[in-house]
Amino acid sequence: MKHPLANFFVALRTWNALRRWPGLFRWGDAAMQFHRVVLPARFAHRAAARALAQHAQITAEGDSWRVRLPGHGGLEFFWPTPPDPNLWFLIEQELTPRNPHHYTTPPVQLAPDGCVLDVGACEGLFAFRALRQGLTGRVVAFEPSPAMHGLLQRGATANGVADRLRVEPLAVGAYSGTVRFTAAPGAEAGRIDAANAAGQEVPCVRLDDYCHERGLSLTPRDLIKIDAEGADFDVLRGAEDLIRTAAPQIAVTTYHCDTHAAAIVEWLRRVQPKYRLRLKGFSFWTPRPRPLLLQASTL
Repeated sequence: MKHPLANFFVALRTWNALRRWPGLFRWGDAAMQFHRVVLPARFAHRAAARALAQHAQITAEGDSWRVRLPGHGGLEFFWPTPPDPNLWFLIEQELTPRNPHHYTTPPVQLAPDGCVLDVGACEGLFAFRALRQGLTGRVVAFEPSPAMHGLLQRGATANGVADRLRVEPLAVGAYSGTVRFTAAPGAEAGRIDAANAAGQEVPCVRLDDYCHERGLSLTPRDLIKIDAEGADFDVLRGAEDLIRTAAPQIAVTTYHCDTHAAAIVEWLRRVQPKYRLRLKGFSFWTPRPRPLLLQASTL
């Protein structure tokens, strides 16, 4: 059960600790959708149920569900389980810059002829939006879950972006090789889990190795987007050469671990001092509220 007062003080303490980096976590950014952090979860779920019914058309297609967003450019995607109100939170983060989980707010500035490396692409809604809206020219989507990988490919075809979206059935981490992956349906269920001996063994790649082997050169106009369910920092470590030499833009989730926000900020400031950093929002669905999304850009 959520404890509103405890959540308030945890968030306040966290925000205050991060003030040692001026301009990183502004009050307005910390307060984005803060009512969801402190109010009982039932209020957010009721609002999410109404919004999902209002904005989404959902139809069952075989063993998946097709979700259309007719009022939002006709975007659509495929989902592996019967949709519930929580699905709205995933959709909402792509529809409005007022959501702290929105990846493409300033300082990120994408270019129509640029490239995005989408690590943890899941259902693909971010990739579809970026391509359909002309924010970027191409996306490489990394998704190790076999179930989500197939739905991602179907969504690319349905959105008419399959020619500009490369889907890689790979995990991304701090080293290239193999990792144990716990595959389960849902936005946050599949994850790298070395301790789970029953996990599926999947290929894993460092972004430094991936780009070098394919002759893919990034620039400060390109973006590495990361939502890797706890492996986020490992993804960055595996892209250290890219970050140091090319300074691509970054949008990385920081809510999977209590220490990630501060640790990633310290690491990025050391590896690429030219970055301008912005931290946004607090998670409302984790046991403790944690800073949600960190963005970095030299533009």
